[in-house]
Amino acid sequence: MIETVSDFLEKFKNYALNKIVENDSDIVHRPTIGNIFEGLTSNLLNKALFKGLDLRIVEKSFIYNDSGQISPEMDCLIVVGEGIQISFTNQFKYHVKDVIAVVQVKKNLYANDIDDSFDNLKSVIQISEPRQAEPFVGRLHRDSYRMLTSKELPKREKAENDLLYHILLMEAFHPLRIVIGYYGYSDEYGLREGLVNKLQEKCSETPIRGYGPGSFPNIIICGNNTIVKNNGMPIGVPLLDSEFYWPLLLTSNEKSMYYLLELIWTRLSYKFEISSEIFGDDFHIDSMHPFIFCKDRKIDEENWGWEYNYQELSRKRLAEPLEREEWKPVELSRSQFVVVNRISRAGAIDLYNDNQLVEFLKTEDEELSSFVDKLVETKLVYVDEGKMDLLVDELLLTFSPDGKTYGGENKNGQMTNYFLKKIK
Repeated sequence: MIETVSDFLEKFKNYALNKIVENDSDIVHRPTIGNIFEGLTSNLLNKALFKGLDLRIVEKSFIYNDSGQISPEMDCLIVVGEGIQISFTNQFKYHVKDVIAVVQVKKNLYANDIDDSFDNLKSVIQISEPRQAEPFVGRLHRDSYRMLTSKELPKREKAENDLLYHILLMEAFHPLRIVIGYYGYSDEYGLREGLVNKLQEKCSETPIRGYGPGSFPNIIICGNNTIVKNNGMPIGVPLLDSEFYWPLLLTSNEKSMYYLLELIWTRLSYKFEISSEIFGDDFHIDSMHPFIFCKDRKIDEENWGWEYNYQELSRKRLAEPLEREEWKPVELSRSQFVVVNRISRAGAIDLYNDNQLVEFLKTEDEELSSFVDKLVETKLVYVDEGKMDLLVDELLLTFSPDGKTYGGENKNGQMTNYFLKKIK
């Protein structure tokens, strides 16, 4: 379903832009031009939202918190409820807990425009804190952490020095921050180079505050080109233990409306506990180009900062089509099936004190450490403090007609859907 709606939005966007060129190319008044493109954005978002949830798209509005702080004027908000009307105006202000997403709109998007939007959207983070988190924040935080690390979310007291834990918590806590430009850089290469050059300009001489991973918008769209934050909400490239840097930003030159919908619908599905059926039954893994990687770095005795590494790709390489990978279950050996099945029925296994496991692996001619490493690679299980437990919420184990055994997550029906297609 998300593919169908995103295709429609792409066509509607192109139709609307052609209409603007035909009817309004003589408009030179900048505020009116801004109103045109903010209105187009509102139209696009209105066609993407679900009915019956009291969701609204509002333009030129404000965000406030319990402390009385109020944000600068925001181009466009996705909100729940009516808000509070500002006296003698058609503008409104909304409590931050009722804000799903904040959208900055630009007719033309270049490096300075990105930086301007970046600064404006950072005010959303300031307004968001402090407040009591809604229940969905915990679920979103847990799922994103598991996607990126292939480990269970640790208890808060054990995560004191886990920077990724805290960044992802704030990502789930803050409203989505979105930048949409309709014109600007002509291709993905130009957008990447523009942002990198601006970051180098900002940070070339001395470290500068306000440019940590959490400060970047969740998505930046420039025409058909897109920069997405790799935070597992829902776009997520898992980290490998061997990686020195976190792949923070990813890029693509196609399906910008698709990625926009993925972010908004995912947030709505967690907040309102909407069935995953809204995403359709085309389970696949999206491919994007690596862009910016980051790592925490000690600056001096008292201060830490962030070091960024740019994954440079040529214009020719970026122009090559990205391949979509179909979601597939994991093929399991006999011994892997037995152990995973045991965990699903009886709970976590103590790897170094479970005599039954040791004896079983001997009969299977398996060495413990090698067996554990291979099973963890399936991402069905994780190991913490010597105990192995399930990493998936709804494990489904099945036998295929050819005698092979498979396992996978079925929380969203992906295993069921996969084998129904095979049967057909």
